[in-house]
Amino acid sequence: MSKSGTRIVLTAPETEMSHYRHNPFIAFSASFPTTMLPFNMLQKFLRPPSESHLDGRAVFAPYGLRKVEAALIDHGFKESDIAVVHPTKLEKFVGSKTKAVGISSMDPLGIAYVSLTYSQLIGLGSEPNTRAEFRKLLNKTCLEKNKAKIIVGGAGAWQLEDREIRESFGVDCVVLGEADKVASEVFSRAVNGSELPAVIHGEEPEVDEMSTIRHASIHGCVEISRGCGRNCQFCAATARRRRFIPLSRIIDEVKVNVREGSRMIILSTEDFFLYGAKSNFIPNREAVLELCRKVADCPGVQSIQPAHISLAPVAVDPKMVSEVAEILVEKSWGKLNGKPFFTSETGIETGSKRLMKKYMAGKPLPYKPENWPEIVQQAFGILNDHAGYPLATWIVGLPGEKEEDILASLELVDDLKGTKGFFVPLFFVPLGECALKEQKAADSSTVSELPWEFFAACWEYNFSVWREPWALRSMRSILSKILVLWAGGFLYLSYHKHRPSAKFFKRIIMKASKVDFFTRRE
Repeated sequence: MSKSGTRIVLTAPETEMSHYRHNPFIAFSASFPTTMLPFNMLQKFLRPPSESHLDGRAVFAPYGLRKVEAALIDHGFKESDIAVVHPTKLEKFVGSKTKAVGISSMDPLGIAYVSLTYSQLIGLGSEPNTRAEFRKLLNKTCLEKNKAKIIVGGAGAWQLEDREIRESFGVDCVVLGEADKVASEVFSRAVNGSELPAVIHGEEPEVDEMSTIRHASIHGCVEISRGCGRNCQFCAATARRRRFIPLSRIIDEVKVNVREGSRMIILSTEDFFLYGAKSNFIPNREAVLELCRKVADCPGVQSIQPAHISLAPVAVDPKMVSEVAEILVEKSWGKLNGKPFFTSETGIETGSKRLMKKYMAGKPLPYKPENWPEIVQQAFGILNDHAGYPLATWIVGLPGEKEEDILASLELVDDLKGTKGFFVPLFFVPLGECALKEQKAADSSTVSELPWEFFAACWEYNFSVWREPWALRSMRSILSKILVLWAGGFLYLSYHKHRPSAKFFKRIIMKASKVDFFTRRE
């Protein structure tokens, strides 16, 4: 490494350059607000920086950065001219010879679903960590001093499409969508001193146009498919054409991760149970099983985590779930009441058949929208029978939502009592690349009382499943119970007491603090 820097530097905000103590679900805490000191200290404890090699380059980095790094190498750049680094190491690599700094960001303005929802719910008016850390990164002295071109991509790049916002952060170029086919051209122009377009829309690549990563990704992330095709109007990814990565390429990336120290493998996909599907939304059991077996058989792989599933394929092929579950439970990284389980993110979104038909008619395929509540219940039952406990999102405040729609969601939550999962209720956010991008976001200060009832029902469900096992493992003394009440009481009295969220917040804090520290639930 020259003192004058590396030609191309790739990085991301601190919220995206951590392994979160090897728990991918703790990463959701990055979306919480930068409130008072104890919460900041907790967040810093939960997200230690990813490890670095002796020369300062990152051992693990976000998967998107690794894809860009590989694409540049495949198109003629020398690997020695590219440095993927943690933002705290940026000064060591950005110098007079640096021509381009590529930044990946999932949520630069803190306006994605989890950030917008839970920064409002926690309160005190502070910004989400995702925005604070993005701003902190762009304010680095070395970036201002050396005038390298700043190129931003990633899932949250759409938030910077507006010229004034982009210029306020000092960003030269924003890449929207998939960057596989445009990365080399963009960075070549930056290195050669050519003018960069302010906004570039990436072209959708075929599988053979996607590069294989050269170095390890955070949590051992490996892509098995891209795109969804269900066309839910609140989501950008579902509108993209589904493409399956060949198994040989997947195993190559698994081996890269294991070689460089990762023991967990996250299978990145919009729908794990549809890997290799030959017809639209009917699972290919053999392909899914072969994928799991081959990944599990790779020496050094200790745990496997599918990123996303949809519930309809579970209902279509319960036998596939039972056979795959044997592998996933054996390679599990989590336990509930001492027993291993597997999990994955999924979207329930609503219990309303009307909203399902209006905004996400493709989600239940090959079933019909009016079957959705039954599909959800059936899928949860099948997953639970095989130690599968899904993390499910719900959306409140979709355009045109009526009281009857929220009541339908409340009824479905009630029907799911007794199952095991984790519910994440969210306010609707018009993401910049989705079909509903022109609609207005839901706001915690203006919604009626019924949505708060729904939020409370979801979190009470979570506490009923997870409170005691988590408390018995992590909260050993009465002091921790007092801390929950103190922190919740402070936020309630200082922020929520005279807001629409008051009843919800008080109800949840009291529920969270009622932990029996002296008896173990059978």
